Amino acid sequence: MNKLLLELVITLVTSSLMCMLLIPLIIQASFKFNLVDKPDERKVHVKPIPRLGGVGIFISTLLGIVVSGVGLQAIVQWPVFFSSMAILFLIGIWDDLKNISARLRFVLQICCALALSAAGIRLTSLYGIFGVHELNDFSQYAVSVLIMVGVTNSFNLIDGIDGLAGGLALISMIVLGLIAFRLGLYPLMMVFAAFIGSLIGFLKNNISPAKIFMGDGGSLVLGYLLSASGILLIEKAHIGHQLITPEQTAVVITAILIIPVFDTIRVFASRIRRGFSPFEADKTHIHHLFLVAGLNHRKTTLILCSFEVVLILLATILPHAASISIAILIMVFLFHIITIVLRINQGVEEWLKIVKKMEMGDIG
Repeated sequence: MNKLLLELVITLVTSSLMCMLLIPLIIQASFKFNLVDKPDERKVHVKPIPRLGGVGIFISTLLGIVVSGVGLQAIVQWPVFFSSMAILFLIGIWDDLKNISARLRFVLQICCALALSAAGIRLTSLYGIFGVHELNDFSQYAVSVLIMVGVTNSFNLIDGIDGLAGGLALISMIVLGLIAFRLGLYPLMMVFAAFIGSLIGFLKNNISPAKIFMGDGGSLVLGYLLSASGILLIEKAHIGHQLITPEQTAVVITAILIIPVFDTIRVFASRIRRGFSPFEADKTHIHHLFLVAGLNHRKTTLILCSFEVVLILLATILPHAASISIAILIMVFLFHIITIVLRINQGVEEWLKIVKKMEMGDIG
C-alpha cells in the first residue's frame, strides 16, 4: 500500500507540474500562430483567448500515467478505452483548429462509443433505476452509446465560462478515483490521479480571468472519460464487491453528471419549444443565467462546483433513506428549482431593459 501511495503521489505531481510547464508554452504558441478563440455576440469573453488547453491536459496526463507502472496496466487492460479517448482528443483538436461539422463529429463519437461497448465496457443493467434491471443485448449497446455520446457533448456545452468545466471535472475525477480505490481498480485510480494533476495545472491558468480555454480537445476527452469510466465502475461494482454496490455507484455517478447533462436537456427542450434548432447556440445555459443575475465567472464557477459537491453528498446519503430512483429525482428536482429561479430572474432583467429603453424614448 505504501508503494501504491508513492506511485499515486508521483503520478499526480508529475502530471500537475508538466501541465504547469506546458500551458504557458501553448499560450505563447497560440498567439504566435493566431490559434485563439475570438469573442463574438454569443461568447462571454471580450478578448482573444487561446483554446488549446486540452493539449496540455492530454499530454500531461499521458506522462503521469507512463511514469506509473500501475497506471500503464490500465492502458494494457483497456486498450480500446484509451485508443478511443485518443481519437476523441484528435477530433477535438481538429475541431478547435478547423471547426469540423457537428454531424461528422457526432458520427465519430458514436463510432468510438460503439467500439468501447463492443469491447465490453457497457451497461448490462440499470440496477433498479425507475424499475429497470437487466438489459438485453440491443439495449445494452443503445443505452451505453447514448450515455457516452450524450455526456461527452453535454460536458462540451458546459464549458462556457472560466474554470467551470475544469472545476466540475476535477471534483468528478476525485470522486471516481475514490470509487476505483474502493473497488480495488488501482490502475484506473492512477488514471484519475493523472487527470487530477493535469487539471490542477490547467486550472491555474483557466480560473477567471482565464489565460487559456481547454477547447474541444479537452472537454470531449473529459466528458468521454467521465461517462465511459462511470459505466466501467458500475459494472465492476456488480462483480462480487461488497464495499460499494453498483446501485450506490450509479447514484453517485449520476450526481456528478446532473449539472452538464440536465442543463443540456433543459436548454435543448427550451430551444425546441421556441421553434429553434436544439443545436443553435445561445446564452441560456445555467452559467449564462448566473451571469445575468450579476455574478462573475469566479462566483458562478464556485457556486456550481459547490452544488456538485452537495449533490454528491446527497447521493451518498439519500439511498439509505429512499430508493435510488427517488434519490435521483430529488437531485434533479433541486437542480430544476435553481434553474427556474434563474429563468425568472432572467425574465425580470429583460423586462427591466425594455422599460429602461422605453423611458429613454428608444422604443414606444
